[in-house]
Amino acid sequence: MDKIKKQNLMVKIICVLLSFGLWLYVTNVENPARSYEVKDIPVELVNTDAIENAKFAIVDGQKFTVDLKVEGPSTEVSKVTPEDFKVVADMSKYALKAGENTIPVQIMSYPPNITIKNTGFLGIKIDLEEIVTKEFPITSNVKVSYKEGVYELDKKITPTTVKATGGKSKIDKIDRAVISGEEKDVSKNTENNYKVIFLDSDGNEVTGIQSDVSTAKLSINVVTGKKVAVNLKTSGQVPEGYELSGYDLQTKYVEISGDGSQNIESVDTEPLDISSFTQDTEQTVKLNLPQGITVIGGDSTVKVKLNIKKSDIVTKILSCAVKYNNLNDQFIIDSPTEKVNVTLSGTQSNLDKISENEISASIDLSNITEEGTYTYKPDIVINNDNKNLTISSVDSVTIVVKKKAE
Repeated sequence: MDKIKKQNLMVKIICVLLSFGLWLYVTNVENPARSYEVKDIPVELVNTDAIENAKFAIVDGQKFTVDLKVEGPSTEVSKVTPEDFKVVADMSKYALKAGENTIPVQIMSYPPNITIKNTGFLGIKIDLEEIVTKEFPITSNVKVSYKEGVYELDKKITPTTVKATGGKSKIDKIDRAVISGEEKDVSKNTENNYKVIFLDSDGNEVTGIQSDVSTAKLSINVVTGKKVAVNLKTSGQVPEGYELSGYDLQTKYVEISGDGSQNIESVDTEPLDISSFTQDTEQTVKLNLPQGITVIGGDSTVKVKLNIKKSDIVTKILSCAVKYNNLNDQFIIDSPTEKVNVTLSGTQSNLDKISENEISASIDLSNITEEGTYTYKPDIVINNDNKNLTISSVDSVTIVVKKKAE
């Protein structure tokens, strides 16, 4: 059985070898004719200035190719590639229009020993659109850094606008025209030219655009100075029942220049009268600049947002010293109470401004004529300019009065 299997395998191998040899003979010796379709042969557009002269542009995203049926010896056909053909479309020979145009192509060259078998019309379709021009302002994307103590006075771009010309679909994509680059450690007035590019709304460059200017000049004027903090100054008090809970300066620092600017650490605003504010408000206040000092950029005002809210009434207990007055000389107080609790009410901000040392507690003992135990509620006086506090309660004081020993 094994011997038979080996004989069958040998027969199969011999058949394969004979078939391969026959194929080699037919291909290389007989070399029969063979047909083949070459796909995606690139088409070159020539005389494209005719498109521009007709006020049109080629719509983006088009690929111009043709498929050719060829015939020739098998060995030649098997080697053919799309790059072996030169196919052109002459744009100057036909009337052009906006939209789809069908343009015939010409086969200028192809491999020898090959026959082109295409018999019908051979051409490509080209979408054209009108050429338009639109003007854009030029803005700067140039990253600028300055040496310490040097500040930007102003920046200027020349020219200020650029005209872009191209196919309508491309021009419609343009969101802005910019110059881009970087200027490091600027210490003096400087001028440099930068390439003008067009960007879409996502920040991607729109190419294939003609413009009336290719570069723009960025001029940077600087001045030496110092960056200082801004302090808000206020006058008056918010109305009773309200409090200034905070504020936010939109400009917390300004750059100043002038004689003596290096010796200045901060600048104040002119006092802002807050006595009429009962709700959040935004105000513009002037800076109180020393003589000879200016703000770089020229704006000597800042905006401030004031946070005004209704006051929450809270209480605070203070332990105050008690003073005993007008006791008859024949009496003494046995172990007098030295302090009494006084409860004040008001806003938290007002209560935070007062201490027990600013409260006087006193008791008038002029009515005592004999020994005994007496209970009094001290008289309280607030020795503070803050008038927005109320005395809510005062603890009573009990004393024992005795006659002096003879």
